[in-house]
Amino acid sequence: MAIVKMSNFSLFAFDSERENLLHELQKFKYVHFLNLDKDAAIKQEGLRSVQVPESIVAVDEEISRVSYAIDILSKYHIRESGIKALKKGLEDFNFRELEEKANSIDYFPIYNKLRGLWAEKENLRQEIVHLETTKEELSPWIQLNSPIKSLNFEQSEVFLGTIPKKLRERLNVDLSGTTYTYSEIVSEDKDNLYVLALSSKCEKEIVKEILRNNNFSKANLIGEDSPQEEIFKINNRIKELHDEINAYENSIRDLTEHLPSLEIVYDYLLNKKLRVASSGKFLMTESVNVIKGYIPTDMEEDFTEAVKAALDNVYYLELVKAETDDPSVPILLKNSKFVQSFEALTGMYALPRYKEVDPTPFLAPFYLIFFGMMAADVAYGLIMLIGSFMALRKFNLVESTKKFVRFFYYLSFSVIIWGFLYGSVFGGIIPMKALFNPAEDYQSLLILSIVFGLIHIFFALGLKAYMYIRDGKVLDAVYDVGFWVLALVGAIVYLVSGVVALPAAAKSISSIVMTLGMVGIVATGGREAKGMAGKIGGGIYSLYGISGYVGDFVSYSRLMALGLAGGFIAGAVNMMAGMLAEKGIIGMILAVVIFIFGQLFNLGLSLLGAYVHTIRLTFVEFFGKFYEGGGKEFNSFRSKPKYINLK
Repeated sequence: MAIVKMSNFSLFAFDSERENLLHELQKFKYVHFLNLDKDAAIKQEGLRSVQVPESIVAVDEEISRVSYAIDILSKYHIRESGIKALKKGLEDFNFRELEEKANSIDYFPIYNKLRGLWAEKENLRQEIVHLETTKEELSPWIQLNSPIKSLNFEQSEVFLGTIPKKLRERLNVDLSGTTYTYSEIVSEDKDNLYVLALSSKCEKEIVKEILRNNNFSKANLIGEDSPQEEIFKINNRIKELHDEINAYENSIRDLTEHLPSLEIVYDYLLNKKLRVASSGKFLMTESVNVIKGYIPTDMEEDFTEAVKAALDNVYYLELVKAETDDPSVPILLKNSKFVQSFEALTGMYALPRYKEVDPTPFLAPFYLIFFGMMAADVAYGLIMLIGSFMALRKFNLVESTKKFVRFFYYLSFSVIIWGFLYGSVFGGIIPMKALFNPAEDYQSLLILSIVFGLIHIFFALGLKAYMYIRDGKVLDAVYDVGFWVLALVGAIVYLVSGVVALPAAAKSISSIVMTLGMVGIVATGGREAKGMAGKIGGGIYSLYGISGYVGDFVSYSRLMALGLAGGFIAGAVNMMAGMLAEKGIIGMILAVVIFIFGQLFNLGLSLLGAYVHTIRLTFVEFFGKFYEGGGKEFNSFRSKPKYINLK
């Protein structure tokens, strides 16, 4: 359990069989390839990079076509939503089923038809845009009753256009000096005047100069009839175009029945692309591919069978157990269903290195206890329990979502238990005998929180000692754990003896134990430094780290503080609701509203606070004592599906 043991494989196979090999390995799934193209040492041995096949271009084109079709059909497809959609969930496939289903779907005719329909629809839409622009240009001239085609005369010159509104007076003055020119302001808007000027040929140049000096901008009206009649015709044409567009959209809507099939093809093509692209991680001689990577040790036999099936026994395969200190070993976690629900927390921090232990099984019970202590309320826990249980039973969730819901399902039990211990149901709306009354026994809760912190931290130190001893570093376990345990235990007992009546010998013994631990820390804390001064200085600096432990212990007081805060907020909501309930019918209605929304708000706040602060205690106080992380995730030979559940 925990970190899956890995085996390193080296495989030599003929280049001509590469496609068959990759196909079988993708069915197998649990293969993590090393990128040999970046390994300079191996490339110096005369090997060259394997070129990614040109077929990847064809796969990319297929993905692009299918994605194009999905994007369009998704705009018209009415998906199920709400509870019904959650119940149905995504369709389940194993890889063989996915491949068979995808290969049976001829998506190309659907794509071609859809592309043609969409292109025609878009052409019509562009025509509407053009007509709307023309209509907008004609609108200011709607009061012009003359047909547009008649605005050309043999003996006269017509000027149609705009000038800035602020130049109205200046234009009038300038045109008043002409003899054979008529001008009219047809309409105006916020900024411009729409001007019609009719001039004889003999004054044409004069008028043109006047208009130019007044920032005249010529209007080019399109059409034959009057602007009003042209706008009427445009409106009719736009209506016709909308009808045609609706017809095309109905045809596209009829194709939405093919959307699920296209989504299956899309997810398969992503896996096909991954299969083709992975060739870029290999090296080769003239005709032989060199492939290296990792597989789970307990799958060696299945891996060998997959290679045999693909290569017909014409290959060389070497399998070696991965070395513990090898930093390139990818990490794959394998835990019980309960522990799996907490793996996301480890992933948020960092995956363990191969030589470390998986901290998830150890953090899970502490997280469960701490979360419940912070969010303690029977009613809140029951809401979590019922909601998560129904979701797990009734909804077809993807695996990641299912783990997240299961995470809160397990946490709900802790919230309920601590709710009973605190005697809290919606902050005390139902009287209940409690083991701890948070409002009165806060000192006891503070002591309990610190005790939990001591257990949490000493457990982490125990894990650190275990890893040292497992790796044959017994003295390091004594130096980096044993002396610290002596110093901390001695200091704690010594301080407690000053507050609590303990046997007289306890204080003396604890001071001796504390001194031995501190001397040991100073003597060994700087053992890797050079020179006696460096070793002593390093040891003293290590001892200074004891102040950090004081802060760590105090940090666990948040277990009490958040539990109290949630209870007090819930109590305040109940108090406000109770006061309103005494004010008649309207007051009772408002009381119900305040109670429901107030308690829901406090539920969300309590769960968020418990989630965040328990993570903080885990990452800082717990992981900080023994865990480094930094492992590389095992990349299975599958693409993450978008539209299906791929088993």
